[in-house]
Amino acid sequence: MISISTTTVQTVGNLIFQETAKKTKVRDLKARVSRTGTLDGECVITHSGITDADRTLDIRANLTEDQADDLQTIFEAELFVMLSCSRGLFYGSIDSGCNISNGDLRMKFLVQEKMNA
Repeated sequence: MISISTTTVQTVGNLIFQETAKKTKVRDLKARVSRTGTLDGECVITHSGITDADRTLDIRANLTEDQADDLQTIFEAELFVMLSCSRGLFYGSIDSGCNISNGDLRMKFLVQEKMNA
């Protein structure tokens, strides 16, 4: 289950829908790792940790026409939203990749921070 809520008062303030479980990716988390070659032919690997701010949630779902309209309104009106899913509550922004075609949603959510309970 996915919930998207606006952070300001809007006509459409909250949208709840069921994601397509096998296609939605909310568990992907990457480390801040870089590898730099050195002059002696070896390399240096720098690991700067893991943070939720590096997450991009890839959301897939089937939406009704009303849900698609509500999501489009939220997307156009809000810079930042709250997204709740099985991995927690996140504050961030819907990427420009919010595509709805024949009710099939394909959306990327850029996480700014994970909210603590």
